[in-house]
Amino acid sequence: MKTPLRTLLASALLCAPVLTTAAPAQTPEQLLDLYARALIEDDAAAARTLNDALRSDPDSEDALTLPPGAVAKALAEPLMAVQASIGVTPDAAATEEMFAKVLKASACRATGSTIEDNEYVDGQKIATVDFSCKVVDLDSVRPLFIASITSDDPAARRRFIDAYTQALKSGARRTVKGSQKMYSRAGQAYWFTGSFDQLISPVLDALAPFEQWSEDAQAASAPKVTGVPSCDLLLQQHRSCAVKIAPDRIFGVDVMEKELKAKAQVLSADEMTQECKALRPIAQMMWTDECA
Repeated sequence: MKTPLRTLLASALLCAPVLTTAAPAQTPEQLLDLYARALIEDDAAAARTLNDALRSDPDSEDALTLPPGAVAKALAEPLMAVQASIGVTPDAAATEEMFAKVLKASACRATGSTIEDNEYVDGQKIATVDFSCKVVDLDSVRPLFIASITSDDPAARRRFIDAYTQALKSGARRTVKGSQKMYSRAGQAYWFTGSFDQLISPVLDALAPFEQWSEDAQAASAPKVTGVPSCDLLLQQHRSCAVKIAPDRIFGVDVMEKELKAKAQVLSADEMTQECKALRPIAQMMWTDECA
């Protein structure tokens, strides 16, 4: 279930053009709230506000034209595929509506920002906008998911699906936090960014944590270095690979380990998970077939 789901989510986001400007009156926090409403909550009014700002900018090119319900549909399709695999006839409209309600309730909103000069671009400012979101707590579903992927029994998949959908509909919620980078052009007051992945990923990862759960299961035997399963697994895999292909450069893994241990002292588990998720493809670029 994990691979099709992540692929569909990525496709849905890539198909949604990203607006890169906002009206001069918008602060970084206000702009992030508008994007959260438009991209995650499918809020048409927020999209109109962003489009009005876009039309007022002489440098803009395209309007924000999001396919209605794109993210909800991307979340629904893999679940319906699993339902079909055990003989359940999926209800597309009901499943997409369920995810739409969950996304609407996420309410990602800015909690503050810090602004500093961009040392690499004269006259440009960088805003780091902190935000929090309310997501469904799926921890109780995790054991059922692990059982469903380690067994060929259709009943295990059915138990997972039933528990997962019930949690989405009426489960408890928890708060996740993140930050989004935005930039201001020299001499101009509006803020822009090339990607809102930092904003959207915490919500999608919370609602579809299956890839992460699979990694956590693999990490059970990894040395506890940071206390964050995905980070510990990455360190184990990167060290194992370095020993095989470049033992003279093992110090690089030592440096990575030291930095991640230090960050784990000040960042939350969710923030560390995002940190290591971003670091993994960088590390994998150094791996060869011998590391498989």
